[in-house]
Amino acid sequence: MARFLSTAESVAAINATAPTGATANALFANLNASATAGYKLRRVTIGVRAGAAVPTSQQLTVGMVRTTARGTATTTNAPKAMDPNSLQTSSITGLDVAWSAVPTATWTAPYLYEISFNSQSGADLPFELLEELI
Repeated sequence: MARFLSTAESVAAINATAPTGATANALFANLNASATAGYKLRRVTIGVRAGAAVPTSQQLTVGMVRTTARGTATTTNAPKAMDPNSLQTSSITGLDVAWSAVPTATWTAPYLYEISFNSQSGADLPFELLEELI
């Protein structure tokens, strides 16, 4: 199976308020794939970029949720094939990064998965051969 990647960078600062209506708040990316495609999330890499200064050391948690409706995306980053010699099309619609109406989901704990890390480091979680998130 061909592998694809998508990247996103959040806006300046993210608050911890749940998304609602057209206000994304803590939501900064939503990966969309066809319900019949059978794709799996194989890797997540996250970190903090603080400009020219060293970020304040603090513990952060990013929660991953499964959406039940896509919402109305206004900006979508298309997936890129990791191997230029493989299939170049994907059933993954893309990685939505801006909305006029946010996706539908349960925005409270317990989340599908949580990633905790320090703001002066990062997290690189390969799910391959471990858990594979759908």
